[in-house]
Amino acid sequence: MDIKQTLALTLVSILTLSTPISAHARNCIKGKPCGKGCIALNKTCRIDTQPSSKGDTLRYDPALQPGAVIRRSVLKLPKVYIVTAESVNAKESPYSSNITGRYKQGQRLFVYETEHAWARISNMQPDEWVQLEALRLK
Repeated sequence: MDIKQTLALTLVSILTLSTPISAHARNCIKGKPCGKGCIALNKTCRIDTQPSSKGDTLRYDPALQPGAVIRRSVLKLPKVYIVTAESVNAKESPYSSNITGRYKQGQRLFVYETEHAWARISNMQPDEWVQLEALRLK
C-alpha cells in the first residue's frame, strides 16, 4: 500500500470509530426492548435488578436478591391497523385528556395491545393510545 491509501484507510477508521451510535429501542420488532437497546427473543432483560459491584452493569445476583423473580415476557408482534376516521387523537392513556399526537385517515399504525375500546400504538414511554373504533385491521 502506498502512503495515500494508508492515510485514507486511517482517516476512514478514525471517522467510523468516533461516530456515536445511538441505541433506541422504540421499535424492537424482532427482539424485545431492554433499556436503550434490543435483546434477542430468548434472552431476559435484567435492567430492573440491583447493580453488581462491577461498575454500571446490571446483573441478577441470587446471593444479594434471594427469591427475586425475573419475569420473562412473551413477545407479541404488533398488528397493523389503518386509521379509518378523518383524524384521531392519541392520548397518554385511555383515561387521560393529554393529547400526544394526531393521526390522519389512511395512516398505518402498529397496535401492541388493546384494552376495552382502546389500542396502544407505542411500545416505549410515553405510551400512546387511540380509540379502537377509529381503526381497521389491515
